[in-house]
Amino acid sequence: MTPATLSTELETFPGERFVAEVAGEIVGWAPAFHRANGSVSFWVGVLPAFRRRGFGGALFSALAAQIGGVRSRGYADGPDGCRFLEARGYVPAGGLRLALLDLAAVEPGNAPVPGFRAVPLAALLDRLPDVHRVYEALRADVPRGYPVAPLHYSEFLTELDGGLLDRDASVVVLKGSELVALSFVLADRESGRADTDMTGSLAAYRRRGLARLAKTDSLRRLRALGIRTVTTSTDETNAAMRALNESLGFRPAATWTRYAR
Repeated sequence: MTPATLSTELETFPGERFVAEVAGEIVGWAPAFHRANGSVSFWVGVLPAFRRRGFGGALFSALAAQIGGVRSRGYADGPDGCRFLEARGYVPAGGLRLALLDLAAVEPGNAPVPGFRAVPLAALLDRLPDVHRVYEALRADVPRGYPVAPLHYSEFLTELDGGLLDRDASVVVLKGSELVALSFVLADRESGRADTDMTGSLAAYRRRGLARLAKTDSLRRLRALGIRTVTTSTDETNAAMRALNESLGFRPAATWTRYAR
């Protein structure tokens, strides 16, 4: 995330924000974001050199006091994070697999499917309501261990306008004029890094290679833009997407434990 995209999120979504300071230096922070669908997402982080001093717990408590009683999920990528969440009443609830692709070393191939074509999101800015409907259908169908709240159209536009989605590297697959699949990415061109947001095809068009078509086309566009590394995350139950990622050159990078309270 760049300062510009962070600023966009802070300006767009209301919520509480707390920081921890030592001698005027910010060493930790905890923002909460209230979504239009009624859900709240939040994050707590402390610089490694200042951990185990109670800053994380104080930030979490400050947020919890403001947000109140809500059903929430957390992710931990190591024993410290697991202990932190378990001490606050969270219990394990599945996992998330992270993988990394070195685009500087791997050149994505081409995966055409007769009768279908991939176009950048930038070419469909006059059809954003249609794009949003497909995006929401796929988002609701992604294997995960919990129900997902809808992303309102206004928030979808905010993510696009705020630069969180790269409209040149995000790809939509069409059959004629019908939108049937997509692969969206978030990219920081300045640092040469990107993260996948969503890849998939509508239920009626599965098992035709459309997810591969979309993702390979998106990766090729990212490489042309100078992106060197791409990360992706999949639920541990989503074996099909993990297999697709591995076939494209993604390699395991980390496993996060999901917690719920």
